[in-house]
Amino acid sequence: MTDLHTLLGQGLRPGVYRWPSELTVDQARRTVTKAGWNFVLLDTTSVHDKAGFLDVCATAFDLPRWFGRNWDALADSLGDRSTGEPEVVLWEGWRNLLNDDHDTVDVALQIFTEDANESGQLRVLLREADDVPGLLSEVPVL
Repeated sequence: MTDLHTLLGQGLRPGVYRWPSELTVDQARRTVTKAGWNFVLLDTTSVHDKAGFLDVCATAFDLPRWFGRNWDALADSLGDRSTGEPEVVLWEGWRNLLNDDHDTVDVALQIFTEDANESGQLRVLLREADDVPGLLSEVPVL
């Protein structure tokens, strides 16, 4: 495991990653912003379905009021808000959501990966859980 400060200093490439870390959210936020990167906390700890996930995304990513709360709208809105500036998204609570709605996590990962590849902006960190479900077994570990 490499510490977050070092990863950012080395220019962490856009993408979706599993991230084993014991940093608190505030510690992660401070490390990211101190490095001059944008930080987004995507906390789905209390979310159980697609509708709840999209509501959390609307707030976390500060999406426009007209955000349509569907997958195409999420993909379009993430692309529209892209500035090209590096941004770390810390996704907390993904495991809870995965237990309740596997498909929502699966589609969200696809959208985040696509946006990271196209915009070069997002670095989505999924805090590593004790167990690694099959859906995430191919996601690289930092």
